[in-house]
Amino acid sequence: MLGFLNLAPFELLVIAIVAVLVFGPRLPQVAAEAAHYFGKFRRSLADLRRETGIDREIETARRALEDAVPREVREIDVRSVARRELDELRRETERPLTTSGAEPSPRSEAESPPAGP
Repeated sequence: MLGFLNLAPFELLVIAIVAVLVFGPRLPQVAAEAAHYFGKFRRSLADLRRETGIDREIETARRALEDAVPREVREIDVRSVARRELDELRRETERPLTTSGAEPSPRSEAESPPAGP
């Protein structure tokens, strides 16, 4: 119901404490009035949506968008494609890097730098 507020439990606690401090013993009366007006607002909003037909328009636009997108594209499972690509990337990054494809050879003594003085 109040998911649009996106408040954490601690934030709700702070709001409750502030409400108790501000309204004191009148808090139940104020809360009841607020609930009454909130319900009235929701009913008015539902009536407005029904009268304007906005829900029908949104559904029509959604269907038009779905029809515009090819079926093959709509049926792509994005998660499985992303997982497959991520697994391939992990395999590629775990392989040792070589230029010729062969294992790197150890340096011979002739190629090694001279010992210090």
